[in-house]
Amino acid sequence: MKMTLRHAAAVLPLLAACYANAADDAGSKAAAPQNQVVTVQAVTTEDPSGYATWVAKGNENLKAAGGPDHFTHVYQGVIAGEETGTVFAVRFGDSAMTIAKNSEALLKLPERSELMSHLSAIRKLGPASMLQSVHFEGGYDGEWLFITDAQLKDEAAYLKALGELRALFDDHGLKDIKINLFRVIAGRSNHSHEVILSAPSEERNAALMDSVGAPWMIDWLSGIANVRTVVANGIFREISK
Repeated sequence: MKMTLRHAAAVLPLLAACYANAADDAGSKAAAPQNQVVTVQAVTTEDPSGYATWVAKGNENLKAAGGPDHFTHVYQGVIAGEETGTVFAVRFGDSAMTIAKNSEALLKLPERSELMSHLSAIRKLGPASMLQSVHFEGGYDGEWLFITDAQLKDEAAYLKALGELRALFDDHGLKDIKINLFRVIAGRSNHSHEVILSAPSEERNAALMDSVGAPWMIDWLSGIANVRTVVANGIFREISK
């Protein structure tokens, strides 16, 4: 997720002038519009649950002020290499402008000072990035994600391959796994895209992981070896409240 989804600050001025913080307090994964923009803010905290609680309070205040439901989501790395345990504040919108508008509204909340006081006491901000969907099937509340950071040589060819993967998932008991591909448009480091596979539960994510060694999956992976280079991957889960 470096989200980038790897695998996402809400009541603070972080990147406020540049539209989109990556999310620190408030958010929702709307009904899977055709195009999605996502901001991702890495957060270091000793209290992930407490952080998620204060983000939820910011979400509630923003909604009460006329904003969206659950503007900011909170995720945590579970088995994610160096990002294991790292928390991410993630915001979704149908455009960068939409995220910018809602982020600005957060900065104007009367409760901003109280929220910032609590957030500043329990978290330190890390890298941030912005992504734009290329292929978007959506996700789940409380979802588990398998995210692959990749450098793509041929986006069109990879999109075609994802269509083939969709059919394979449907044929092998993984119809509920949603496939999403995002292009990194700001904050790019060592990868151009993120492939985000969303499962509705830990058990379904485990079923996805078990499929990695299946012959059909090995064949599919071999077929895309010439169009992508994997940089990193990991499992993340949503801990929003």
